[in-house]
Amino acid sequence: MRNKIGLLAIVVALGGILLPGCLKDKVKKTYTMYIPVYTKKTIVMSSINGDPGHALAKAGQIYIKDSYIYLNELNSGIHVIDNSDPAHPVQVAFLNIPGNQNIGIRGNILFADMYSDLLAIDISNIRQVKIIDTLLNAIPYRNFGQNENVITGWIKKDTTVDVETRTGTPIMYDVPGTPYYSVTNNAAAAAASSLGSGSIGLAGSTATMALVGDYLYVIPEPHSLNTINVSDPSKLAMSSAISAGYDIETIFPIRNRLLLGSKTGVYLFSLDHPDHPTSLGQFSHGRACDPVIADPNYAYVTLRSGTSCGGASNELDVLSAQDLTQVSMLKSYPMTNPSGLAKDGSVLFVCDGPDVKVFDASDPSNLKQLGSLQISGAYDVIASNHVLLVASPTGLDQFDYSDPSHIVSLSHLAISQNQQ
Repeated sequence: MRNKIGLLAIVVALGGILLPGCLKDKVKKTYTMYIPVYTKKTIVMSSINGDPGHALAKAGQIYIKDSYIYLNELNSGIHVIDNSDPAHPVQVAFLNIPGNQNIGIRGNILFADMYSDLLAIDISNIRQVKIIDTLLNAIPYRNFGQNENVITGWIKKDTTVDVETRTGTPIMYDVPGTPYYSVTNNAAAAAASSLGSGSIGLAGSTATMALVGDYLYVIPEPHSLNTINVSDPSKLAMSSAISAGYDIETIFPIRNRLLLGSKTGVYLFSLDHPDHPTSLGQFSHGRACDPVIADPNYAYVTLRSGTSCGGASNELDVLSAQDLTQVSMLKSYPMTNPSGLAKDGSVLFVCDGPDVKVFDASDPSNLKQLGSLQISGAYDVIASNHVLLVASPTGLDQFDYSDPSHIVSLSHLAISQNQQ
């Protein structure tokens, strides 16, 4: 060992002689650090009824049921909006749920994630809700070591450190005692989904949860699918946890089936045995982010580049899906940078970079663009009963599309400038 150390010292010394250009120097560099603020989980859950006037800071998932909009504020909670008059929406409640990204509602029970835990919340009285059960670690990959505590905020701190350079290459030293956390602001990955049938609500296309009958299907991490029995919301129970594919991002239920959108394709699962979904196959495409929706005959998939998903495709793919065991490409349409999408009857809406495109989809093999809505960065939409909801970095917009060729603006719920 002593000989090895001596040899290493000689090599390092010779390196200094032979490579005089590799000079050390120290420079100052400033980094932004995020330090978590923890609160006891019992305290958080006892104060779920927040301030109805809580200003919207960052719009996440949109979800509708009956005359209400449930608008997620990414990682903070859920704004409840009375939308009886879409031209004049009224905020009536705020559910204070740290780490929340996903929403699902059946009857008077709202299911929401709180980081890794799943909450079942009685919303019979939306101004005074009650948590009736909690399924711990239902979404394991979002467990940040929070057993008794929950992250309820972040302290932003700019830290200046010495950085040593050799031939221009910086070497950053660890800053003792200062944890660093990278905060994801991907609202498109922060979503939930379900079919608008019976007493179940309706969500957008970037969903990661889906309610079907007595079961809630959850993407707990990018390669798995968890099935949770919610037949008795006061006794949530895990039914199964299976490997479902690779890089899964979204989930959409259709005709007793689940369509899982991934970065490389669409995975198809049967719900013939709802407590344990079984694979039916996969439709593959080039690597890209991949929201997916479907009607009884066709599936619509958007692919976009310039994201962490990788790939260079920007297109809308229409798949023939009459037989969900043999999905095939019908036609591909070039796009700018598409993301979320929605369809109501023959009208198709696609968020596409600087605007939301409106198509006549009567013939999916020959889509005809009817117009566009100038909303830059829109990432998800819901279309129901001739009212279109659009979530974007500026807030939540609503439009009347009774006449798809002449869409009328109804209202805009803005992001608070003081909260950005």
